[in-house]
Amino acid sequence: MDNINKPTPLSQDKSSSDKPSLNELPQDEPLQGKRLQAPKLEAKQLMVAKWLSLAPLYKLPVTLFRYVFLAMDRVLGLTRIEMDKVINLTVPVSTGTPLMGTIPLNGHSASDSSHTIANRIKLRIYHPSATKPQKTLVYFHGGGGVIGSINTHDHFCRYLAKHGNMNIISVDYRLAPEHKFPIPICDAIEAWNYINANHQQLNINPQHIGVGGDSAGGYLACIIGLHSLQTSLPVQAKVKPAFQFLIYPMVDLQGLTESYRRFNKQLILTRDLIDYFRLKYLHSLDQVTLPLVSPLQAKDISESPKSYILTLGYDPLRDDGIAYAQRLKAAGINTQHQHFDDCMHGFISITKLSARAKQATHNIAMGLNSFNE
Repeated sequence: MDNINKPTPLSQDKSSSDKPSLNELPQDEPLQGKRLQAPKLEAKQLMVAKWLSLAPLYKLPVTLFRYVFLAMDRVLGLTRIEMDKVINLTVPVSTGTPLMGTIPLNGHSASDSSHTIANRIKLRIYHPSATKPQKTLVYFHGGGGVIGSINTHDHFCRYLAKHGNMNIISVDYRLAPEHKFPIPICDAIEAWNYINANHQQLNINPQHIGVGGDSAGGYLACIIGLHSLQTSLPVQAKVKPAFQFLIYPMVDLQGLTESYRRFNKQLILTRDLIDYFRLKYLHSLDQVTLPLVSPLQAKDISESPKSYILTLGYDPLRDDGIAYAQRLKAAGINTQHQHFDDCMHGFISITKLSARAKQATHNIAMGLNSFNE
């Protein structure tokens, strides 16, 4: 079972001279017939999940839910890590026509208070050290396309930048229900195109820009690498990602799997919460079969870049994520699949309480570091 039983010690930070490659990470075997989950969810994660189940999250109004999500990360999540440089900017987006050419950065503001600025979204760029890493990850936060922001994932992106030894560009795409499908996808693609078109001003290497995210952010990331799915959109990705980094991604909103049916209590993410998200993200549940909504349903994913994908034992999205990893491999994509059988969806937000969550978060960062050559 992958490297769940052989975690990287927290004290073992990888320097540029000691970087694991994708081939050096423990290679996973087919998960069929193997244990997909530990007998019990790790105790501290279960404790947090029980607390949250006292007031079911899916019953909260969206505005309140967004504050709760941010507060949970600040109180229970990672400690803030200082970067060499953090740049905030806003960039224009549109739902009708793609951005053309390059746009001077000095014309953008750095406000970071809300999602209310019409036709603009925020980017936050993390440079972890004065000696700039050669590679960059464009990151999309999780939250079901409804909650989350560059602020809820600020500490996690800092952690990835430092321990993954990579520049991180976090994208604050617009959220449902104010901006339903496919606007978050269009925002993600336009941000991706903007970053690639303005690589010189952003001081990043255009040959080594990957895309990634957790949960709904992983969903947006994988679509950027699937150009054939974008033909119906008003904007398409102009550059193929160098790699993709998918943390327990949301790849099928049909909800047909055993893990989706099973995990509906005492977890951060439950079946009821997924239903809450998809009802707000989609115009109609009839859209769940569209490959742009459920990329696992795409006929061909062979255009995907080399990939890292993480799945978890206690996660309604588990079975879909495993199926996606298997499809990537079957399509001949260089894929590293890690499976943590004792963790739940969203554990990156509770690392102050759970040593296992902190260790697993470090393993994720080492997975990102593996893309450094």
